[in-house]
Amino acid sequence: MQKKEKTRLALFIAYSLIMLVMLFLRPVTGTDTMSYGENVWSRFNPVPFETIAYFHKILTYNLPFSVFAQVMANLVGNVLLFIPFGFFLVGIKTGTRRSFPKVMLISAVVISVIELTQMFTLRGYCDIDDLILNEAGVALGYLSRKIFS
Repeated sequence: MQKKEKTRLALFIAYSLIMLVMLFLRPVTGTDTMSYGENVWSRFNPVPFETIAYFHKILTYNLPFSVFAQVMANLVGNVLLFIPFGFFLVGIKTGTRRSFPKVMLISAVVISVIELTQMFTLRGYCDIDDLILNEAGVALGYLSRKIFS
């Protein structure tokens, strides 16, 4: 393994560990008044662009900066956090290059597993809009890798 490959692998492992901590090692919230099943289903949004439209509506109001920051962190964060994933999925090993459709398919499966795991462990929400925004980040990561390689 070349030095460049070792560096990419080390960075990918570090990125993966940071993502695991951010996505799964946070407290379970909002479980006081509902059963487990009610909690799970209250954390599921299968309607595309519903959350994004809601956040867009919120941004049209004159709200405190803290609310604006929370909304932007969710929207922009869901894209930015997955740019490295797209970058690394192209291939860690020199000479290994995955096609754009393959990268998008692999990432969609991984992100879906993450979303479902968050929902069933009550550590987050399973929102199709997160998948859409995450996939946008993966696409940007893929393109940046193609541009800078």
